[in-house]
Amino acid sequence: MTDASGPNSVILGDPFAALDIGEYGADVCVHRDDISTEFPNEILELIRVQVDEDRDLRRVDSGQFVRNVVYADSDDRHSVIKQMLADVPSDATDDDLYVSALLRDVIPPAFVRLDGPDDENVVTKVIGLDTDVSKIKLLVSLGRVAQQDDFTAEDLDSMEGALDTLAELDDDENIDRYIEAKLL
Repeated sequence: MTDASGPNSVILGDPFAALDIGEYGADVCVHRDDISTEFPNEILELIRVQVDEDRDLRRVDSGQFVRNVVYADSDDRHSVIKQMLADVPSDATDDDLYVSALLRDVIPPAFVRLDGPDDENVVTKVIGLDTDVSKIKLLVSLGRVAQQDDFTAEDLDSMEGALDTLAELDDDENIDRYIEAKLL
């Protein structure tokens, strides 16, 4: 998506802003020391989180702080990163601090929301794929599909089913080619 600030501008928005206190989600994060404009698959970490009473994200398994939820959409990447790491609780250490790789505004809340802490969704299924294709680019591409006016819950179920089918395939090279040809 572009805006008036130029054709290369990307609007950033946090899909977790739509989740309520106590809800579960799956975030794809990088440690704050690994922040860059590109997120190679090797540095991505799937973190199952819950929204706490302060509207921060905490690990489901340990309760450790992960990051703040960002509420304002922006094309200023530095501002968004600062918001994710502002007001860090006193119990958080430098090792606990992550930023989300899922802040492109095309990633819908339905992709990150989990019904339960061990459930699956589009994010967990994409991150679980054995592929060399950029998982973030794949999520952005799927997010653009989900932005269509006629996209339904049944379409989301079909998308998740297709990701399950891809995960079951044994031929990594064909998986990569299929993703590049049909999903990107």
